[in-house]
Amino acid sequence: MDILNRSILYVNTVKQLGVSQAICNVQTKLDLLVVDGEPVPTTLNDEEFTNSYVCSPYTAYISYAEDELELIQSKSQRNLFLGAIRIADKLLKLAKINQTLSINNWLVSTNLPPKWSKETVPKLTHKLIHRYPVHSFNIRSLNWHNNAELMQSLQDNGWLLIPARQVYLFDNQDRQWWHRSHTKRDQNLLRKTQLKLMEPHEHQEADFEDIVHCFNKLFIEKHSHFNPQFSAAYLYQMHNIGLIQFYSFRNPEDNKIIASIGLFTQQEIITTPMVGYDTEQPKELGLYRLLMAVLLKETYESGQMMNLSSGAGSFKRARGGLPTIEYTAFYTKHLSCSRTLIMQGFAKLLNKFAPKVLEDNQI
Repeated sequence: MDILNRSILYVNTVKQLGVSQAICNVQTKLDLLVVDGEPVPTTLNDEEFTNSYVCSPYTAYISYAEDELELIQSKSQRNLFLGAIRIADKLLKLAKINQTLSINNWLVSTNLPPKWSKETVPKLTHKLIHRYPVHSFNIRSLNWHNNAELMQSLQDNGWLLIPARQVYLFDNQDRQWWHRSHTKRDQNLLRKTQLKLMEPHEHQEADFEDIVHCFNKLFIEKHSHFNPQFSAAYLYQMHNIGLIQFYSFRNPEDNKIIASIGLFTQQEIITTPMVGYDTEQPKELGLYRLLMAVLLKETYESGQMMNLSSGAGSFKRARGGLPTIEYTAFYTKHLSCSRTLIMQGFAKLLNKFAPKVLEDNQI
């Protein structure tokens, strides 16, 4: 499916379901924006401070960050960030950080931007200033490994680059990760498991209630309720239109799906917007290892790069994941002086301290 048709199909599908029926902790205006002759999804917000981080910068930098504080091992670093979060909380609300247009937003954890030309950024910025005079603009999921030219162009045109998280890349130009001992053991587990592996075409609509349950057990209950709370109807439609390819493990004893992963390929890079398993199942089943074994096998066989998002840093490093800092770009220069100055100060502060904390704690 080409990019043009995929973007239109995605936006139309979500609108037909209703955004809040698709992802229950998301309120936003979903639309399309033509960039470089190709439509990309956008979300427009004004406040909505309880939204999932997928369309709320406030949630990403404040609410979700609070949930992740326990991952910071150093007590002094943890206390420093807690104090910074409390100060930033008030300042970012004053800066109206959530009054923003998110460009290329597929409402998932990782939104990889197309390879826009160097001339695109100034033209796009100028057009958006006139169309959205009181909103900031943001583009998530940027890293210097994949998006160096775009990031440089954004900086050259007055956009701020603000660290967001650390992600892990598996590059098929260097396949050393495939020969790692942990990777080999995971592949061995995949060959020996008694669970039934379901390929994408084997999934039926009724399976997606189990798949949502798996995702919620891991990412909502164990991590943060600010992760996107997908509905079964939404995930089924993403499967139905071919946007996300699901691989699942079914327990032969009761025929229930107890682990599932969804693959979403963007710009010839595999991403994983949906990973989940029943955390109450016996640990010896190795459900997370099985899901990662499927993912790495698909990555290896496809010859494509894979962006494995953030979290579980030691696990991903052991399998050869290359850690890299991911940024969100913001444009605020057309806004009031106070909003612009706060965002500039916030960007300067995070660029000074956040990369080291993210790297030290593998967040």
